[in-house]
Amino acid sequence: MTVQFSRRAVLAGSASVVLLSACGGDPSGGGDPADPLAREIEIGVLPAEGTSALAFIEEIGQSIADEHPGAKFTYTFANSKVRPMMEQRWRSGNAPDTDYYVFNAQVPQSWEFQDKLVDLTPYLAEEVDGGGTWGDSFLEGTKSVTVRDGKQYGVVTDGHLLALYYNKKVFNDLGLNAPTTWDEFIEVGEKVKAAGTAPVAVTGMYEPYMGMWIDELFMREVGYQKAYDAAYSGDFSDPGFLSAAQKVQDMRDRGFLMSGFQGVDFTPTQIEFFQSNAAMILMGTWLTSEMADAIPDDFELAVTAFPTVPGAAGDQEAALAHNNILAINNESEAIELAVEFAKRFTSKEVQTRRSTELQTVSQVKDVPVPAGIDGLEEVLTGATDLNVRYYGLEYSPDRMTAYYREVAKLFFGEQDAEQFITALSEAMKRIPS
Repeated sequence: MTVQFSRRAVLAGSASVVLLSACGGDPSGGGDPADPLAREIEIGVLPAEGTSALAFIEEIGQSIADEHPGAKFTYTFANSKVRPMMEQRWRSGNAPDTDYYVFNAQVPQSWEFQDKLVDLTPYLAEEVDGGGTWGDSFLEGTKSVTVRDGKQYGVVTDGHLLALYYNKKVFNDLGLNAPTTWDEFIEVGEKVKAAGTAPVAVTGMYEPYMGMWIDELFMREVGYQKAYDAAYSGDFSDPGFLSAAQKVQDMRDRGFLMSGFQGVDFTPTQIEFFQSNAAMILMGTWLTSEMADAIPDDFELAVTAFPTVPGAAGDQEAALAHNNILAINNESEAIELAVEFAKRFTSKEVQTRRSTELQTVSQVKDVPVPAGIDGLEEVLTGATDLNVRYYGLEYSPDRMTAYYREVAKLFFGEQDAEQFITALSEAMKRIPS
């Protein structure tokens, strides 16, 4: 996801970073020198400047600073396009005290910085408020992305999966049910289009969001592992890949995509959906928190799992997902403060507030799903596997760019399905493994 905002760049080692804000503590560095939490700390954050999501995170830091004079928090934007700069900071020994995107146990490309991360295993064995250990408070499924070789290198602050959101009022007015299969999706789309509404909202300016469609269909047609392997080997010879591409071409040729999508960025696209100018949008469960200030009070939002392809050889009940994994720099001079911040961030109390106030989806036990999204609980509980979105390509920027550039050509009508599969295979084979 890319975001744009007014920002102040500062030089940090050999890379420039975005400092969003600083708060808490005595600017002179005061406080009890014996207090391990009376330290200065740089926290990598994902929300953009000026958002309610960032303000919420700042409250967590302030709550610690109020109790530990001398604790001073600086928040650095660590999302999307700044990742190459942040990774260079890790390589040069000037990384922030906490960061995201530096470890995922399912993605080998992310293991470069593993030896620079704190093994959180002993901390996770500690008791937390409300009983039980910190580690026991997380859903079991989070271990697959945070634990490697018996050691845990991060905690999930929130998790997201891709799902098909739809405008419940539009569906009800047309007497439609949420599509559960691809054939049903096509039937629904034709009826929505006949009623004068665009069936699908999609951005043409952020290629991976178009890619969500082909990624989901690859998983349904051939299975996640085969699609993952193909993204790195270039072997798209299985007929299921072509079948998936033909479905995207058919959706395109039927006129399901909103008019002018090629030149519309992702935020305006999401606004189009919430203004009822399109009936469906394939998006991650971060949608409602990201767009909280733009959703009309009377909007009836619902969600369903991505349609299945009955009879196909792939995974029909799995979902593509993303977990935001907070890791701690083992060279930090504020490790104890970083751990305390992580504990508070992932506490049941804070996670419940985030779910209620920001509509985030938690991976902490007994935290309710965000209210007002019909079907979300069923989507979350119905997913048998939460496979890494984009097939882990976020950790291989050159490969990701080449992969989704070909997807864009398919969506824009510059290629048909067969041309797309050929071009995608050639593009992936050109990128060094």
